[in-house]
Amino acid sequence: MGKAKKRILHKTNSSLYMTREGALNEVFSMIKKPQKEARVQALDLITLFGLSAEELCEAGVAYENIKALESLID
Repeated sequence: MGKAKKRILHKTNSSLYMTREGALNEVFSMIKKPQKEARVQALDLITLFGLSAEELCEAGVAYENIKALESLID
């Protein structure tokens, strides 16, 4: 891989900006992890972006996980 491509990939991985779609993907990957810290970070992203249960379902989050988060989700 060339230097420019490496730089571009590194820049996107360490970017300070996160889109709503990126937040959904992060929440989906964090909820699947068994660690409590990952779930706390997922809850922070849900409240920060105001994600709804419908959006999480469309992203692929299991129904059981959404029911567990019911009090935090609109």
